[in-house]
Amino acid sequence: MNLSSVSEVWEVLREHIDFNDRREAADSLVTYLIENNFEIDAIKDEFRDKDITKALKDYADEHFQEEEYEDYEEDDYQDEEWD
Repeated sequence: MNLSSVSEVWEVLREHIDFNDRREAADSLVTYLIENNFEIDAIKDEFRDKDITKALKDYADEHFQEEEYEDYEEDDYQDEEWD
């Protein structure tokens, strides 16, 4: 499967997805692509669609922000001396 083909299929099908359901469909597609090892930047470059772009942003905000702060514990830094 290549992103170019998926992008073409999305463009054809999105017109048949109810406007109110497109956001959820885009979220599902983005999640599927990422779970199948496609890079966010590659998806962003291939899809020129506002619904996919928003889904990518939401995915990144949800997954990567949590990872950044997941290992941080305030107790680890309480005893540090600051000069």
